[in-house]
Amino acid sequence: MNIICLSNQLWDFPLWTNKKHVMSRLPKLGHEVLFVDPPINVGRVFFRYFSKGKWSLSRIFTQTKKTEENVTVFSPLNFPPFKKDFSVKHAKKINKIAQKIFDEQTDKKTILWVYHVELEGLENYLKYIKHDFLIYDCVDNYEAFPKYDTPEKKKWIANQEKLLASRANVVFATTPGLVEKLGKYNPKTYFTPNVGDFDRFFDIKNKGFEIPEDLKNISHPIVGFTGAVDEYKFDKKLLRKIAEDYPSYSFVIIGPLALKDKESTKKALGFEDLKNVFFLGSKDFTEIPKYVAFFDVMIIPYQLNDYTVGGCFPVKFFEPLAAGIPLVVTDLPSYYPFSDVCYISKNENEFSNNIRKALEEDSPGKAKQRQETAGKNTWEGKISAMFSFINENIK
Repeated sequence: MNIICLSNQLWDFPLWTNKKHVMSRLPKLGHEVLFVDPPINVGRVFFRYFSKGKWSLSRIFTQTKKTEENVTVFSPLNFPPFKKDFSVKHAKKINKIAQKIFDEQTDKKTILWVYHVELEGLENYLKYIKHDFLIYDCVDNYEAFPKYDTPEKKKWIANQEKLLASRANVVFATTPGLVEKLGKYNPKTYFTPNVGDFDRFFDIKNKGFEIPEDLKNISHPIVGFTGAVDEYKFDKKLLRKIAEDYPSYSFVIIGPLALKDKESTKKALGFEDLKNVFFLGSKDFTEIPKYVAFFDVMIIPYQLNDYTVGGCFPVKFFEPLAAGIPLVVTDLPSYYPFSDVCYISKNENEFSNNIRKALEEDSPGKAKQRQETAGKNTWEGKISAMFSFINENIK
């Protein structure tokens, strides 16, 4: 099949996101993929990418590149304040690129696979991009995002989602809460839970990685977290509590620091006095296993709010399981089917106690059980399930 993916994150985003995991694997299955970045406003972000060498002069004119996974990436440029007006222009450019890269001599169907429900001018993209089949792949509870903090903003995103879900031939959703929500708009809404990159993380403790330089002076036991320290998911209060409860443990955080969706510092986040908390910054996804291999326990200290409870299933959940590492999490419904291979914590005290318990109870048998669960929840398995739903509904 031919796939046109409207993504809500850049292909060059530092972490491997849900949509990138899926789309990078499709060419190996015989599908042609055109991955469309969210439109980039010509300004600060664009010039930062240009200065880092991620945009060449030739790419400014073509706005396309081919990745090593054989995915064609189109990065449309907007010129504020007319960015909404560019939606028709971008849609027509997508058609031109698709015509060039997709083989017209075959009877392959073209799927428009949309993650980007927040896309300005969404209706124009749906109207003008030529496609045979429409998918809405929902991985978040967008209405609960902090930026939708007024009735008007919430109404706008709700209308966007209703438009996309009701028009889609099928809807994929990563949590039971999202299935229930979107099923009201489309009866062909399917539960496709997040999974993990099993091959990348399996048995990494035994792969002989050399300890990274910035971990060498950090003492064990190491309690690790990978991902963004953001305002609406990460529980900073919980991190402070467990760091104070276990002053002899080292807490290592790998990922960007954010405060109200802006880059922050350890001081601004209130962690400056915690000497056993180490922020190592963002790492390329390919480097993360080399750090996780030296963790003794991993944690996902997420808040319990409308966003996380209603629509959050972190992709990172299966990474420690594939590595055989104990995992301590907060009380999100997405984790309930996996309660036998992780420590689900209903409150701060239980989360803290579970860290100690995870260390004390760890054994080769438990590590094997975690790995077996991770091996049943892979991207290959998810993609197979998705295409079975597609084939069931496509004409």
